[in-house]
Amino acid sequence: MEEKQENKMLEGKVATVINSRELALNIGSNFGVKENMIFKILAETPVEIKDPDTGEILDTIDREKVRVKVSEVNKKSSICKTFRVFHYRGLLSTSGSLVGAMTDRKEVETLKIDDSTKIPPLSEEESFVKTGDRAIQILNDE
Repeated sequence: MEEKQENKMLEGKVATVINSRELALNIGSNFGVKENMIFKILAETPVEIKDPDTGEILDTIDREKVRVKVSEVNKKSSICKTFRVFHYRGLLSTSGSLVGAMTDRKEVETLKIDDSTKIPPLSEEESFVKTGDRAIQILNDE
């Protein structure tokens, strides 16, 4: 881990998981972390993208577990919290019976693909945020 460099995304690791919405990173103001910065917590290992004809590794991609926003900055660590809210619209139902309340729903269009060619989602075990997970700053919330 290196000290702050200009125009470079900050990278650190999850130092500890505090509760279901908060975690601590092992970087703080001494690395340039500021309140409200956003980090994505990544799966332990990037996935290799291979050329289907040659087998050549074309690229690697990181899979994201969760995004967190810095809420408290200390010299050597930062406390981060989950922050994203997803909106859905439709009728609420409880055990199959309508309760009549409307909710808002937001969905992004997806590609129709052959499931056998897509990268599998993170397994339940891989998706748990844990001490040592890599954290990379997000410069603009994508």
